[in-house]
Parts: sequence; structure tokens; C-alpha cells
Amino acid sequence: MTSDVRPRARLEVRDVTIRYATDVAAVRNLSLTLVPGEVFGLVGPNGAGKSSLLNCAAGLIAPHSGTILADNEDVGGNPQRAARHVVLMPDPLGVYLDVTASEYMRFFSRAYSLPKEIARTRIAHAVDRLGLAPWLDHEVEALSAGWQRRLALTRVLIADAPIVLLDEPAAGLDVSGRRDLLRLVRGFASEGRAVLVTSHILPELEELADRFGIIQAGQWLPMREGQPFFTRAELRAGFTQSFWRLECSDPAAACTSLGQERAELEPDGERIRLMAASRDEAAALVEQLMRAGHKIYHLEAGGRSLDDVTLAALEERPKP
Repeated sequence: MTSDVRPRARLEVRDVTIRYATDVAAVRNLSLTLVPGEVFGLVGPNGAGKSSLLNCAAGLIAPHSGTILADNEDVGGNPQRAARHVVLMPDPLGVYLDVTASEYMRFFSRAYSLPKEIARTRIAHAVDRLGLAPWLDHEVEALSAGWQRRLALTRVLIADAPIVLLDEPAAGLDVSGRRDLLRLVRGFASEGRAVLVTSHILPELEELADRFGIIQAGQWLPMREGQPFFTRAELRAGFTQSFWRLECSDPAAACTSLGQERAELEPDGERIRLMAASRDEAAALVEQLMRAGHKIYHLEAGGRSLDDVTLAALEERPKP
């Protein structure tokens, strides 16, 4: 089947504030533009506002102020209108346990008011793509957590929406299940869909997403002045603060030899962090150590993991 995803559909969140009955602001003046073909990783602790933002973008919550545009159409507080552009896989999944996998997919095809032939074609495509054929007559409660999550992903393919919101899609999966799911999500973006993913499994999210944002208490935590988002390339480059990891015969003595402006001992005490803006500069420092009699075992470019960046950002800006 060839997907009929509409091209160039964007999700625009403009100065959105979300308040609940207690008058607590779950999201405060938040803006985000999600573009086609992109996977955006939304990171933050529990209660930061991630799920509230996704539910609002799917039309399930009306913003207290601000605008949600999906493919240039205002979908704030209008789930029927939002469903023409956006599909949400929530957490918890909300799967119905006492129905079969086939019944589950037919239910969602009816929920999207699809003509029977289109529904049949899209369900067949979802079954083939997600490998669900052996489980069609099994009740959902009999499926493993991994197969339940694959089944939940069928709603993305059945809706064939250009904007996909996934809330903790890999929760509860083993390593193999997470790898398969991330490959499927990456495939959604390669088809031109705009994809937003929340996850507490940051190493996998780091490999999956093109761009990231860290949210705390309903607001972005900027990495630089006026720049709330960062790319995978910026993450791996250490945000232009270039450094290199070096393994050598006597790390402590090597740090002393180079000086604290050029080298510092890593927490494990077995490696050195070299401060060098280029490969040539790093090579010159290595040559200096070799002349001083140090044995060099390994040198690699250093970046910052998503775990590192997130923890540092949250520690610098504690929740009010």
C-alpha cells in the first residue's frame, strides 16, 4: 500500500498555557513548531507537562490561552477536527483487553469514519507492516506488552495522519522490543510525517530524535540564551565545547603535565578529558604526552549524552 499521508503538514503550538480545575498551570506560554519528516524528542520529569501538551495538541484538552494549529487548522479543544491531522498513542495505551486484535483495529477504523474498502486496505497494511498476522484472533489481554504496543501503533497507520504524537511508546519493552519500535517510529518520519515522542528511556530517544526540548514545570529549559531546542548534532558536538576522551598509562600525571585548562580527570579516574577545539589540537596534546613518556591507548571525540544534558539542565533549574 502507498500511504496517502498529506505532505508538508506542520504542528504549531503558539504561546499555549494549559490550566486545570485547580488553576494549576501544567503548561505555561509554550511554543513549538514540529515539521514534516522530523522526530522531536520531548524530555522532562514526571509532572513536567509532557502528556498535557500532547493531549492538547490532539484536541483532547482546550488551551487556557494560545493556539494549536495542525496543518494550519485550529484544533485546540476540538478532537474531531484534530483527528483529521493528528493521531495520538497515549500512555497508558488505553487498549481494550477483552477484544481481539482484529476487533481492536476495526473499532479504530470506525472511529475514524473510514469507508469499508479504505479501512480494509489500511488494516491489511498495518498487519503486514507490524507483523500482527499471527495474533489477529487473540484477545488483547493475551498479548505481551510488546505486541500490545505494536497493536496500539496500528491506529497511526489506520488514521494515516501526517502528525504523530507518541507518549512513552517504549515503556515496559525489553531491549529487542524497544529497538523494533524505534525503527518503526523512524519509518513514520521517513514517510514525511511529523513525529513527537516523549520517553524516559533517554539513550534510545537520543538515537531516534532529530531535535530535542527539555520541559520542566510547563516551560522549556533553554540550552543557550533564547534557544530552547537542540539537535542531535549539537548534542554530540558537546554544544561547541569540544573535548576528547583519552586513555593513557598514567591519567593523573598526564593531567598535571597538560594543566587544568587543557585536561581534567574523568570521574572514573581512568580517562582524561582533553579540551581541544579540533582534531589537530587534540593530536598536538597527545604528542606532548607521548614526548613526556606517556603511553596512549585510545582517543575519541567526546560529546554529551542526552542523560547528561537533561540532568544538568534540571539541576540548574529546579522545579519551583
